[in-house]
Amino acid sequence: METLSFDLAVIGAGPAGQKGAIQGAKAGKSVAIIDRMGMLGGSCLHQGTIPSKALRMAILDLSGFLQSVYFDGETRQSKQEISMEDLQVRLNKVIGDEDAVLKKQCEANGVQMVYGSARFADEHLIEVSNIAGEVTHQIVAANTLISTGSRPRHPINIPSDDLVFMDSDEIFRMKRLPDKMIVVGCGVIGCEYATMFAALGIEVVLLDRRVGIMRMLDEEIGEIFANYIKKIGVDLRLGQAIEEITHSKDGQAMVKMKDGEEVIAPCLFYSMGRIANVEGIDLENAGIELDKLGNIPVNALFQTACPHIYAAGDVIGPPSLASTSMEQGRLAVRNAFLLSSHHFPEIFPYGIYTVPEISSVGPTEQELRENGIHYEVGRASYHETARGPIAGDTTGMIKLIFHAETLEVLAAHIIGTNATEIIPLGQMAINFRARIDYFVDQIFNYPTFAEGFRIAALNGLNKVRPADESAV
Repeated sequence: METLSFDLAVIGAGPAGQKGAIQGAKAGKSVAIIDRMGMLGGSCLHQGTIPSKALRMAILDLSGFLQSVYFDGETRQSKQEISMEDLQVRLNKVIGDEDAVLKKQCEANGVQMVYGSARFADEHLIEVSNIAGEVTHQIVAANTLISTGSRPRHPINIPSDDLVFMDSDEIFRMKRLPDKMIVVGCGVIGCEYATMFAALGIEVVLLDRRVGIMRMLDEEIGEIFANYIKKIGVDLRLGQAIEEITHSKDGQAMVKMKDGEEVIAPCLFYSMGRIANVEGIDLENAGIELDKLGNIPVNALFQTACPHIYAAGDVIGPPSLASTSMEQGRLAVRNAFLLSSHHFPEIFPYGIYTVPEISSVGPTEQELRENGIHYEVGRASYHETARGPIAGDTTGMIKLIFHAETLEVLAAHIIGTNATEIIPLGQMAINFRARIDYFVDQIFNYPTFAEGFRIAALNGLNKVRPADESAV
């Protein structure tokens, strides 16, 4: 057994942990990352964000889905011509390349890797065990960052057959693409996978006991999305109460509904939220208790109940985005070492990699109405931009919400190609308290999706200043 001492020990090598470790090393501190998986990037790189987005891109590219508008809706290839192996080759290449980048960054900054499962012996002593349960290292840490991430939540009884019933950790190991798939859960992850596989021509039945689809969305954007996915073949069934999920007589997945209906398909993908990875860490030995949702509570500095132990990322709960986790990890370490810092941003974008892509920043119309804000809306359809038809996307939309009196930009909601790439224009406008006419007075590259901000601004400004020649 080896005993090591560090200024900072990071438990978990996902986005929060990796960025926090690099920040500590940049500050001249001795840093170790402890990870039971034995690989950098955490679930984000190996089961979550990166592989799911790589899968989406591979599907859209290989199938020719984005160009289908030019050929009366026909894609270049059908699912019979695209194998799961074809998709996995691309996933593995992306994961391998990204893993190499992360390792290079840690090595270049002198971050030491310790592989194994970590547990607190006390608030400064961390024991690391191998797969056999043998303690291989004792880590004495002046400061600790807990960034152990999360895993899929299993709130209902589902048969343990990962060839038929799959969550987001298992979906990449599918042996072959099915003709039909049931997706349970209309949250972000469920909708992402449902639309990906629908783009391949697979028959998808999307079920949820709740009535709303991705309920955090602006209602208008949500309605556009729901109508679009129905057109590409998703059988959307909301408000459906599930009685049981089991095998059918021939070994397929079967969902028994409370109204007596049975839905059967070769496989079922379920996404019912995520739960923090805190088992086995023995947080109580460091004086840390979980909140009622099973997350680690922290203050605005990302400190836990133990002042020199910090936590960041999915393990502390929402928003649970890779982007926010990175910043939380960085800020936590800056706070730990009393470096200049700032509060975590109140305004940040959400990116949803469904087909079509969705991104938003700022409040929804419903939230503004509930708060009594007098607002107006400007819209630009992708078909109004030359880039839309060029990219084969004429259904997308940019929606800008602004204050009706001061004209300050309050929110931006986008559905369509490159939504996540252009949303920062809205984000910066909100942060700098720009007025909607800022977009009117600027020149945008042509043809681009970004020029839709100018079109949306003109549309909105015409509603509050119809006689203003500058807003024609």
